[in-house]
Amino acid sequence: MSQFLQHRPLCLASSSPRRKMFLKKYGLQFDCHTPKINETPEKSESAKSFVKRMANEKALQVQRTYSKLAEDVIILAGDTIVYFDGKILGKPQSIQDARTMLTQFSGKTHQVFSGYSILDSSSGNQITDLVCTEVRFLKLDADLLEWYLNSKEPFDKAGAYSIQGLGAILVESISGSYSNVVGFPIECIIPNLTANGWISFAENTQHEVYT
Repeated sequence: MSQFLQHRPLCLASSSPRRKMFLKKYGLQFDCHTPKINETPEKSESAKSFVKRMANEKALQVQRTYSKLAEDVIILAGDTIVYFDGKILGKPQSIQDARTMLTQFSGKTHQVFSGYSILDSSSGNQITDLVCTEVRFLKLDADLLEWYLNSKEPFDKAGAYSIQGLGAILVESISGSYSNVVGFPIECIIPNLTANGWISFAENTQHEVYT
């Protein structure tokens, strides 16, 4: 199995099983710390600015934890939101809330924004950027909508659906990154890790391997 060589310890600033899945898929070893920050948009803050700020603040909050432990890590943080009709949509609070979200997506296109931040706790250098994907839903009939709501899948997902789960059959098309919609634009994160020498391809052994 092809894996990366890892030259710095990694910390995922999240408890998301989907973000963990992406790192495990590439054989990366990492610790997890769940940051506790205020996730309320500021007045007049755009969705793009908000999601980048959230990723940035999550990384910095975890850095403060590690600085107390005098540990040197690369911190990976991300934040994903669903944006539709000028509003940021979070996780549904009830079945009616989920029904409303999915009904308004029916036959229309919404956007998924992910901010990601990669922070070197040793140097303080931080890479923060944004990925946007447009997702178009099929026209949902009543039977499909109620079937999906009864699956219980919508209730811990921003926007009330999971594109990698049963919710795949709700989606007509996407334009942009699939992994972004899942919750972690790994195709942007891995190149940043390799470019900085924090991980490398297995055949490249010029760096000392972290174990």
